[in-house]
Amino acid sequence: MRLPIISYLSILAGAAALLTLSGCSTNSRYYGNDGPPTVFTGSGTESAVPKVEPFRAAANRPYTVLGSSYTPMTTDAPLRQRGVASWYGKQFHGNKTSIGEIYDMYQPTAAHPTMPLPSYARVTNLSNGRSIIVRVNDRGPFLHNRIIDLSYAAAKTLGYSSAGTANVEVRRLTWDEIRSGSWQQSSISTTPLSQPTWKAPSDTAGITSAKAGWGVQIGSFSQESNARSYAAHADAVLSATGGMKGVRIVKDGSLWRVIVGSGMTHDKAAQYARNISSELGVQAFSIER
Repeated sequence: MRLPIISYLSILAGAAALLTLSGCSTNSRYYGNDGPPTVFTGSGTESAVPKVEPFRAAANRPYTVLGSSYTPMTTDAPLRQRGVASWYGKQFHGNKTSIGEIYDMYQPTAAHPTMPLPSYARVTNLSNGRSIIVRVNDRGPFLHNRIIDLSYAAAKTLGYSSAGTANVEVRRLTWDEIRSGSWQQSSISTTPLSQPTWKAPSDTAGITSAKAGWGVQIGSFSQESNARSYAAHADAVLSATGGMKGVRIVKDGSLWRVIVGSGMTHDKAAQYARNISSELGVQAFSIER
């Protein structure tokens, strides 16, 4: 979801028109109701080609998503984890990632909470042995203790796009490995794993009551899980871009509204809405909540 910043993301919001999405529960087949695209022209076997890329300083600053803090890596250090991977697809397609690029679900990319951005990593599905190299360019996921969010294309390559999640090993490729070409011979490691330095946020965090004054609505959802996924993604992206913070979820009847900021005047909220629309790549609007 993806912080996804997501890494996370991501379940896009409508503009002045109310967008409602039927969502999925924690045990759903598709992450955040993110079913497969109508048409997929790729072969499902492509990996990213690693290259040395400088880190984007803004995307690697400490950040907070829905009350949980993350401290990204800022050096070219190795990282290896095992855990659950999810994927994100058509409902994030065309939105901005944490480093300002447009997310393309057909490319071999990924979101990770703390890996330096951009990075390259080998992800291996532990149930079938399939591997892929992905370019990590986003923050997430932030829910359900998942360690990485892959693009739809990458999840298809690993054979879990229909299942929604898979147990994987994630290994970051260092610049030395990329320069020397030794990454091509790397495989699943048997050495002990170090524990991740970040703590997964509670799935119950982030719900607030309506507040006086105006805020900026960036999404409205019929399912709480979709609202949480998008709120986490938006919070992470805004943290990376240095934009306005304070993403919250407001329960409003049968809907969960994702709102940025509170207590503003209408004019101030309208101004922020224009800025946030550009930063997130979605249409936002002022709302008295």
